[in-house]
Amino acid sequence: MRNDSTEKIFNLIILLLDTTNRSVDELCSEAGISRRTFYYLMEFLRSREFIIFKSGGYYHIDRRSPFISKITNSIQFSNNELLTIWNLLGMVGTGNDTVNKLRHKLDVAYDFSRVTDNPQSRRMANSVKKLSAAIDRKRMVRLLDYSSPHSHSVRDRIVEPYLLMNNDRDVRCHEISSGINKTFKIARMSGVEILDTPWIHEDLHRQVFTDIFMFSGEKRHTVTVRLGLLSRNLFLEEYPQASKCVQQDGDDADHWILKLDVCDYRGIGRFVMGLFEDVEVLGDDSFIKYIGDKVTMMYNKIFPDKSQAE
Repeated sequence: MRNDSTEKIFNLIILLLDTTNRSVDELCSEAGISRRTFYYLMEFLRSREFIIFKSGGYYHIDRRSPFISKITNSIQFSNNELLTIWNLLGMVGTGNDTVNKLRHKLDVAYDFSRVTDNPQSRRMANSVKKLSAAIDRKRMVRLLDYSSPHSHSVRDRIVEPYLLMNNDRDVRCHEISSGINKTFKIARMSGVEILDTPWIHEDLHRQVFTDIFMFSGEKRHTVTVRLGLLSRNLFLEEYPQASKCVQQDGDDADHWILKLDVCDYRGIGRFVMGLFEDVEVLGDDSFIKYIGDKVTMMYNKIFPDKSQAE
């Protein structure tokens, strides 16, 4: 395959791995290919261990595709390698700003506390190992003594695990009792028991979208806000990977439109409420209501006497 064709394939793979929804025409335009070539490449990628899925008219590559998994595994550090790097950086001391940044990035990227030698990390590592085996074998598991802050309970859960997430800190599962796909935190379970029962609800397993605020879910909400100079600069400094979601508001050089998909309003809500004087919420309607409810809740909390009088 010619070099230019190979480059177009790589460009298309990168676009399909991105969580941004793009139409077929937009994918073709950005990858520099025709619609006919696009559909040809879809079949080519499927034949090369890429799992392609279509949701709401938009194409994406499943990050669990065997090809992607092979690449990820080849560049992923082992626990021993992480410990060696961490120790070498520690020997340099804390007086070097570059070393401090490297240690911080290592901790953020790999959740270094997970690989330190303590009982909890060993328990979590064992749970991850069993969950990974269950996913490979398509078996149900019992999550032992799972502590849920939502239901205020500690009990076993029978689930079908199908995706490890967030550097193996979370696992996406289909819960048998509720019939709902949920994300379970591995730190909140005392252990995992692999059952002999195979999956029976694989058709209900759904792809998970993780937004830039690191919230994950099956549903997406498109939020649109108008940013001033301050909020625009702070947003791009904190989330540079979302720069393509920020566009100048027509000919207005002082305002920008931020439009992005989120799984949970809490991430974008924190940003909007923290800079409310420089941000105008344009949509969606549910997000506008969310912000309104939060403002009312804050007012009632700060001024309880006034809210009761009213």
